[in-house]
Amino acid sequence: MLREKFRFYSLLNLIGDVGLLIISFLIAYLYIWGNFKPNFPIFFFKVAAALIGGWLLIAFILRLYTPERFEQFEKSFSKHFQAILFHAMFLSLMILLIRDFQLSRVLFIYGYIIFIILDTLMRLGMMFLLKRERESGRNTFKVIVVGADEMGRKMFETLNDYTGYGFKPLGIFDDRIPAGSENLINGNLEDAKRFALENKIDEIFCALPLRDKERVMSLLRFAEENLIRFKIVPDFSSFYNRNVHVDFYSFYPVISLQTEPLANIFNRIVKRSFDILFSVIVIILLLSWLVPLVALLIRIESKGRIFFIQNRSGRGYKTFGCFKFRTMTVTEADEDYKQATKNDPRITRVGKYLRKFNIDELPQFFNVFLGDMSVVGPRPHPIKLNETYRPIMERYMSRHLAKPGITGLAQVRGFRGETNDPELMNQRVIADVFYIENWSFLLDIKIILLTVWNMIRGEKNAY
Repeated sequence: MLREKFRFYSLLNLIGDVGLLIISFLIAYLYIWGNFKPNFPIFFFKVAAALIGGWLLIAFILRLYTPERFEQFEKSFSKHFQAILFHAMFLSLMILLIRDFQLSRVLFIYGYIIFIILDTLMRLGMMFLLKRERESGRNTFKVIVVGADEMGRKMFETLNDYTGYGFKPLGIFDDRIPAGSENLINGNLEDAKRFALENKIDEIFCALPLRDKERVMSLLRFAEENLIRFKIVPDFSSFYNRNVHVDFYSFYPVISLQTEPLANIFNRIVKRSFDILFSVIVIILLLSWLVPLVALLIRIESKGRIFFIQNRSGRGYKTFGCFKFRTMTVTEADEDYKQATKNDPRITRVGKYLRKFNIDELPQFFNVFLGDMSVVGPRPHPIKLNETYRPIMERYMSRHLAKPGITGLAQVRGFRGETNDPELMNQRVIADVFYIENWSFLLDIKIILLTVWNMIRGEKNAY
């Protein structure tokens, strides 16, 4: 019953997407021309057929309507925007290849803009309603956990606490009684099997040690014979805070502890295209007049260069020249680098405000345009700072798996400025690695908006 209801949500989502796609282009049509032209019925039939056919094809390829039960918000919307982008490419191909199929560029652009807005609102609404329904106790899968060691207990607590996942844990079972679980165990493995049948359990989470092959296989066979979904909960506590991804080499599973969404060529194209577009807009609309103005203020206060170009390490630990407005009276060489501190006497009066509102970083949009940096990514550190923390900070070098950014997740979380405290640097590294392993286009947009907000209000750690 519950799985049929879950499929119903997917079907409803599909119908909603297709319906909104047609409605969006209808709204765009009326907005542009004001009324229906005489040839509208034939035109609408061709466009609707192309829109629906293209969307069904893209949805099938991307498996858009078979999401994970607790798919991450950013990942869900990333797939959504991928589908829209591929659909727009499909429609463009139709326009190029089919002579009788014509669609004005204005209608094309307006239609997709309206669709993105309406469809995003619909998805947000459906996600909110689904979460509320799960939290209220409806639309939940009944599950049990087998294995009462620490990992099993943590799994039970997680499923019990995070009701938005949609699981209702009814018991924890084990043949043994590990320390700390005396009052938690509902029975042994045979009790677990009887309980699963009597209570029509939907899924079994097996947290037994994988070396205990006989018990694990016995439980797996029971689950398969009774059409109960079976999930393994391996103990990866030694790899805390790392994403885990499983690939199959022939029939053999291989676990990767370091996933990178940007290793996917499509994701790299999306990110690079956005970087070029965003940097060009900033360079033309902002830097074209801001650079001369800031240059004048810098030269009035102190002699020297307008730009400070410092060697920093980028993707693959390759060195590049990072552009900044000069904010100090000195420009040290790489080996003489010294971090800025609060009330640093080297910072000029103009430089103080440039740093406070992050204006000194804006020339790095030239680095973005040239391909050395991205708009969003781990902040590039000076060479000397890298050599200091590289030997002592776990996962520090993982920051260099992606292009460095003008802003990043660590910065919007407040981990910016002076990093003499190793714990602060550790928090920055954790945020940077999380970003690399969980990248999505929506996450980039979120970080950019938070950065703009921080620039407006000013940051206490910017000195």
